[in-house]
Amino acid sequence: MLNSLTRRDLERHLNITKKFHQALQARRIQCEHQNVDPLVWTCHRVMKWIRDIDLKEFAENLLNTGLHGAVMVMDPTFNTDAMATALGIPSGKQMVRRHLVEEMKTLVGPASPKARNGRDLSCHSSYGSLPREVRDHTPPRTEGSPIRGYTSIEVTNV
Repeated sequence: MLNSLTRRDLERHLNITKKFHQALQARRIQCEHQNVDPLVWTCHRVMKWIRDIDLKEFAENLLNTGLHGAVMVMDPTFNTDAMATALGIPSGKQMVRRHLVEEMKTLVGPASPKARNGRDLSCHSSYGSLPREVRDHTPPRTEGSPIRGYTSIEVTNV
């Protein structure tokens, strides 16, 4: 279904605009060489961070997992054990896992929704952290969504 969505569908039903993508790309560029703002990190940027924290032997295990910064920050079920499992760190390597715990606290702690003055930054908030100039030019969301009518979505590699 995702391949069949047009630009107009993305703008109208999912509130995805060119200005939003430009703002997102600008945030990604700003944190490309600094371990900040993990919310906008791609899977490859997460892998770079794993290498930066001296866990390079596990970084390649994230390839093609789809684990990106928003999962680390926003998913309430994602924790250091889930990250260690995704990285393939054996449960017997307690010192490596403790190192991961400390590094994730340093990285994700300030970015998590609960750490930001109690504000709800879940994906259901209206515009999250978009700059004001983008918010002002973003069309309002419509009530309906074409996705709500489906009970399941099959993703295929076309």
